[in-house]
Amino acid sequence: MEDRIEELLPYGRIGLETGYYDEARDYFRQVLGLDPSNQQAMKGLARVNEILSRREAVAPTGTEIRTELPYESKAKERSLIQWFKRKSRLGKIGILAGVPLLLLCLCAGLASLISPTPEATPTPAWVTVTLAFTNTPLLPTESPSPLTPTLAWHEVETTPTSKPVEATPTLGPRIATPAPSKPPPALPATATLVLPTDTPLPPAVTPLPATDTPVPTDTPVPTDTPIPPTPTPIRTQAQVLRVIDGDTIEVSIGGKTYQVRYIGIDTPETKHPEKSVEWMGEEAAAKNEELVGGKVVGLEKDVSEIDKYGRLLRYVWVGDLMVNAELVRLGFAQVSTYPPDVRYQDLFLKMQQEAREAVRGLWGPTPTPLPPTPAEPTATQPPPPATANVVISYIFYDGVVKQVESDEYAQITNNASGPVNLKGWRLNAGDPGQDFGFPDFVIDPGQSCRVYTNEHHPESCGFSFGSGRAIWNNKGDCGYLYDATGAMLSEYCY
Repeated sequence: MEDRIEELLPYGRIGLETGYYDEARDYFRQVLGLDPSNQQAMKGLARVNEILSRREAVAPTGTEIRTELPYESKAKERSLIQWFKRKSRLGKIGILAGVPLLLLCLCAGLASLISPTPEATPTPAWVTVTLAFTNTPLLPTESPSPLTPTLAWHEVETTPTSKPVEATPTLGPRIATPAPSKPPPALPATATLVLPTDTPLPPAVTPLPATDTPVPTDTPVPTDTPIPPTPTPIRTQAQVLRVIDGDTIEVSIGGKTYQVRYIGIDTPETKHPEKSVEWMGEEAAAKNEELVGGKVVGLEKDVSEIDKYGRLLRYVWVGDLMVNAELVRLGFAQVSTYPPDVRYQDLFLKMQQEAREAVRGLWGPTPTPLPPTPAEPTATQPPPPATANVVISYIFYDGVVKQVESDEYAQITNNASGPVNLKGWRLNAGDPGQDFGFPDFVIDPGQSCRVYTNEHHPESCGFSFGSGRAIWNNKGDCGYLYDATGAMLSEYCY
């Protein structure tokens, strides 16, 4: 197809230059039929249509020469077209220049008739150029013949004579071609122009080569930069050797034994050296044994490596089940967040809310121990116990730590004259399940202890609810203190 376009485009350009506009239009249309986006053919066709719209029905001037044969090279084609154009300009300029010269001669003749002493006027020398035209198709629509046209003409020296001298150019052999779709307009057989020999010819104007207008390209539309996928956390395989309590296990990794503390949760104590077995502690340890006992688990690290006791801090996986979150969902553990290990904090809080709404485990009703059977009265009654003077003295309910407010606390004070053992006592934060059970701890007279929401301060007795979210309502709440018998000893509201 490209070879065919290269053959047809020169034919269209020659037809446009030499005046065969109908044939030029046919060749340009053939090119566009092969390549609708060809810029040269589009420009040539537009130029031909513009010329034809202006010509109306006027035939071409007799000074235009047409050719119909292909050439060996583009250089020979351009040189021949330039020669044709110079001859054409010669005829046009001769017609325009002849009128003023004729008027000048008439004026000179009138002047000689009027003048009493006429002077001899030299007779100008004239030359007659006769051009021959042929009405033949411009170029073949089929494959061109390899023959090369030959052009012969006779040059005649101009002499000062009144008889015209004819110079007739003749074209060489032509190639038989099919008839064009529309025959060109008829031209006169000959045309004779008489030009004065002293009229200078205008310099030949070399036509500028046609340049293709660059076609604007579409600006690429920027696309969104793809977001790289979040890398999957690495999990270390470990063999569970034993379950220590609800949130601690012992595992073997590469032949070495490690203790693993579950990240983000806290279960009731069962083996704390300073605390008694807390409510739901045994149940949490049993559920942990059921989930991981004797199994191979995956250990996922967050930010911290170990806690202050040297235990590995990890999320524990059994297949696709995260044991940390499952214990919270079932109500055996509550959220206990210690930054910077907060990767699954939102998941844990969601699981805890689900357990609260379903009233599971820790969020169910707290069992109230039955009071002991009162002893038979004796003659001498002992003095009332000093426990009645242990009260809730203050509640700091609006914590500084954002969102979780882990620094909230309730403070109890011993106003009695003697020490009091708090073992089995319970501090309730106003809602079922929001209880803190006191361990075996003796509070001295005048001493105050704080129970924090989720912080550990040994200087204030080291008590904590271990809650991952705020316990005390900033808009108003009440705290209740119960002794080991379940009797409420103190109430503090704000």
